[in-house]
Amino acid sequence: LGHKLSLVEQDSACDATTAVNAANLLVSKHVNAIIGAYCSSEALPMEPIFSRAGLPVVFAAANSPALLSGGFKNTFLALASGSGDAAEAAAFFKQDLKETMIAIVDDQSAYGVAIADAMRSDVAAAGMTVAGGSIQAVPNTQTDFSSVIAAIKSSGATGIFWTGYYAQGALFVKQLAAAGVTASFVGSEAAIDATFISGAGAASEGTYATEFVTPAGKAMSTFTAQYKAKFHSAPGPYSSYGYDAVKVMVNAIKNAKSTKDSKIIAALRKTNLAGVTGRINFSSVGARLGLPEEVLVVKNGAYVSNSVQPKL
Repeated sequence: LGHKLSLVEQDSACDATTAVNAANLLVSKHVNAIIGAYCSSEALPMEPIFSRAGLPVVFAAANSPALLSGGFKNTFLALASGSGDAAEAAAFFKQDLKETMIAIVDDQSAYGVAIADAMRSDVAAAGMTVAGGSIQAVPNTQTDFSSVIAAIKSSGATGIFWTGYYAQGALFVKQLAAAGVTASFVGSEAAIDATFISGAGAASEGTYATEFVTPAGKAMSTFTAQYKAKFHSAPGPYSSYGYDAVKVMVNAIKNAKSTKDSKIIAALRKTNLAGVTGRINFSSVGARLGLPEEVLVVKNGAYVSNSVQPKL
């Protein structure tokens, strides 16, 4: 449309207060659209700020179910709602691992709490039991898991579902192994990162995590090769979703034939785009549709698709 695409960047730091400041600053700079947010805890307080400003938003990785329940008409998720993590994990524990007593541990983040709550419901619906009767909540700054591990041991848990992020998850897994806990460990997608494996070391071997299936094929191969050439490292687990978030927004502007925010939002609702991460379209509340889940396992120091997958 004769405009040059430029990036106006602010670091929201996965922190609510920093995110609010970053959001207000971007609004004051009169940007046309918002793309970003890794953590739901930063995305949630930004949502009403961007809504009041009328800005179209595509969150690249943040996907707490709470982001879709606030009635905001300008918000879209490049990932499907994270509630799918809980459903996948519950099915995996019951069908494939044959576990019945599940400890649920969150990191008190917005994402972690939402997924833990969904898991509690899914565990009960599947006829399993939440070990200890309640969710174990751990502050995301905590590095000593001894009290949580003691509670898990005394509860008789045979499975553990961790809904927090990867750095803290690595410490948790390491301490579980040191304490002799043999319960199966499944992390949500927030726990997936190469630094989880490097941080947990040998203790990461045989742990599981749920993740949306990122399609293989020519588009993803090309993206990965170009990413490595540009940044001299492999893409992170959500790099491709960030890339697609930009494609979705640009596509909406082109289809709207306008940079007016309301017209971009209307065009986003009609998105039907083949992206690096697969076909992209949205539900009436802005959720990404059609992304299947899978269970990964750490094997020989790398994430691979588990040989057995639950049926949902």
